[in-house]
Amino acid sequence: MIYIVIRQTTDWSNEATFRAQIPEGFRPSVELWNATFTMPYHIYRRELKRIAQANLARIQHALCVPRHEVPEHAPVVPTDDDDWFSPRLATVLEEHIDGHHVGYYWPRAFIEIPTSLRHRLGLIRRRIFPRTPPRWICTTNNYAVMFHGDTAPLIGNHVEASRWFTAHPHVVKRLDEHLSVMNRTLGSRTSLSPTPTKAALVRKFRRYKELYRRAVSPELSWCEPYVAAMRDLMDQLEPHT
Repeated sequence: MIYIVIRQTTDWSNEATFRAQIPEGFRPSVELWNATFTMPYHIYRRELKRIAQANLARIQHALCVPRHEVPEHAPVVPTDDDDWFSPRLATVLEEHIDGHHVGYYWPRAFIEIPTSLRHRLGLIRRRIFPRTPPRWICTTNNYAVMFHGDTAPLIGNHVEASRWFTAHPHVVKRLDEHLSVMNRTLGSRTSLSPTPTKAALVRKFRRYKELYRRAVSPELSWCEPYVAAMRDLMDQLEPHT
């Protein structure tokens, strides 16, 4: 059995609960969103979570649990509440778990548009020089660890996980199959920080509508149903007239 732990457990359906949890630095972005779009921010995030939950339900031999319910020495995969996994996630991991390796990771994959000029230049560089190593081995959901005292902190922070994987190459194994996608949406904090202008947010919204109409690469064909669901969601999201 593979255990999946969702880092963020916000109740997006409850606006009062959500508003009480908004970090002060992010509050202006939420207010801008609500002033710009007919669908409130917490409802948009609720729908992102619903799509991700439909994805998780298709993974056989995987159980989504709170972190404190993960058994000692069990394989655990962390994720955010809006990202996706291949239905083969548990099958592939179980084939490779060997009692020697403590960490496992697989190719990073993103559905996104550039969030900044620096990000855009980095994407261009990777297209021109595909062998360019990433800054971080681990992103939000492209790694697994065998759960115990030393690896427990790696679940909550992909940067710390990347540092640990780099420092312990003898117990880390790379898998070749694309087992996850990081769906960096219009509603992600990265997309909305720093708080954009209303005009910039609307421009980014239009680019995202186009993004989910693009064909996915063959190795990510398993995520086509979720891309289609995102396309429908973006069609429901409309700027105020």
